[in-house]
Amino acid sequence: MNILFITRLYYPHIGGVEKHVQEVKESFMKRGLKVKVISEENIKYPHFKFLGLVNIWFWLFKNRNLIDRSDVVHVHDVFIWYLPFRFIYPHKKVFTTFHGWEQRWPIPWINIVQKKIASKLSSGAICVGEYVEKYYGIKADRIVYGGVNNVLNNKFKKLREKFNTIFIGRLSEDTGLLQFLDWLKDNPKYEVEFCGDGPLRKECEKYGTVHGFTDPIPFYKKSEYCVPGGYLAALEALSYGCKLKLFWNNKIKEDYWKMSPFYQLKGDELKNWAKKQTWDKLADEYLDLYNHTK
Repeated sequence: MNILFITRLYYPHIGGVEKHVQEVKESFMKRGLKVKVISEENIKYPHFKFLGLVNIWFWLFKNRNLIDRSDVVHVHDVFIWYLPFRFIYPHKKVFTTFHGWEQRWPIPWINIVQKKIASKLSSGAICVGEYVEKYYGIKADRIVYGGVNNVLNNKFKKLREKFNTIFIGRLSEDTGLLQFLDWLKDNPKYEVEFCGDGPLRKECEKYGTVHGFTDPIPFYKKSEYCVPGGYLAALEALSYGCKLKLFWNNKIKEDYWKMSPFYQLKGDELKNWAKKQTWDKLADEYLDLYNHTK
C-alpha cells in the first residue's frame, strides 16, 4: 500500500502533530508500507493567506504524480490544501485527522465551517479527542489520543524528587498555564521546571527554570508530577510513572480534558489504559479505517 500524508509541519520540527505523523509513518514502514510526507518543507510557499494557498495548490498540481501513485491520501488538519484534488480525484480514498482546535476561543466560525467541509469530503475521519466532535459538529470514525514508545511506568521511582513538577508545552494562555501559575502561588512546596517556550516565558521564570523546547524524557524520569499542555505530553508522562495535574482557562480546554480518559479514569485504571496507547496500536487504528472504508 502506498500512503501519502499531507501535513503543515513535520519532523524535525517539534510538536505534537509532527510527532504523531512521524511515529505513525515509522510504524507503517515497519510493516512494509510505503509512506510519503508532504509538508511546508517540500512546498516552501509564501505565508500569505490566499497567495500561499494558491502556491500550495500549484505545487501539488505540478507534483500530482504523488497523488496518482497513492492508494490512500491522509490529510492532517490542512484539508484545504487538498480541496481541489478531492474533485480531480473523486474516487481516491482521502482521510483526515483533526488534531484539535486552533487555540482561539471562542472558535472562529470559519474554522468550524472548514472542519465540517473537510469531514463531509473525507472518506473517513479521525479526531484527536472526543471534544472535537462536540465543538466542530463533525462525526469521527475513530477517537484517538496519541501514543508512546516506552511503557516504563514506575521504573524510575527511586529517581523521583518529591513534589518536583514538570510543565510540558507552549508557554501560552491556551494551555491553562496561567491557572497553573496561580495554583503555584498557593502551593510553594512544588518545585517546577518548564519544557517549552512562548509568550509567558518571563512569567514562568519567576516560578522555576525554563528549558525551552527540549527532550522532556529526563524530566519525566525525575518528576513526581506533570502538568501537560496536551494529550501527547500526558501520555508520555504517564508512561514514565508521573502523576498528572490538569489546568484549563476556557470551556473548550475544560472539555478537552474532562471528556478524555486522562480525567475520567483514575489510579490503576488510568495507568492500565495508558499502557495500551502505543504508536503501533494507533497505526492499527489508521489501517483498520483504511481497510473498512469503501
